[in-house]
Amino acid sequence: MALEVWFDQVPENDFGTGDPAIIVDDLTGLDNLIEHILTATTDRQIPSVVQANLLGADGLPIIEAGIGRGRGFISYTDHNGGFYSIGDPSRSGDAVYDYMGNEHVVPASAEIPLSEVRQWLAEFIATGGPSAAVPLAPEVG
Repeated sequence: MALEVWFDQVPENDFGTGDPAIIVDDLTGLDNLIEHILTATTDRQIPSVVQANLLGADGLPIIEAGIGRGRGFISYTDHNGGFYSIGDPSRSGDAVYDYMGNEHVVPASAEIPLSEVRQWLAEFIATGGPSAAVPLAPEVG
């Protein structure tokens, strides 16, 4: 499966076809995307979030992935509703991420290690569905 990923509205940051989307269709592309985001945001205190859809899909599913130094999150929305990654349930409050210069708030309990964010995205690219190895819980609210 190929993902159409939005991280930055600047076309010269594009890795593939699509404008301004970055096309990610294999593990090398995923690793390059994560490295690109971490490098591009080195001087920022707030981690970034990307939004992705299946390439050519119209609408759902929608994936949001937080990409920070050592941590992040997964948000997944399909016809069954919205879901978040399951991090430390004892964490309360919100975690703040940046999406193209806009504040993006997620439950702090949804934060997981960046390695798990990568694993979830890698399995989605491989299978076209959510990873069973990195479970999601229904969005509350």
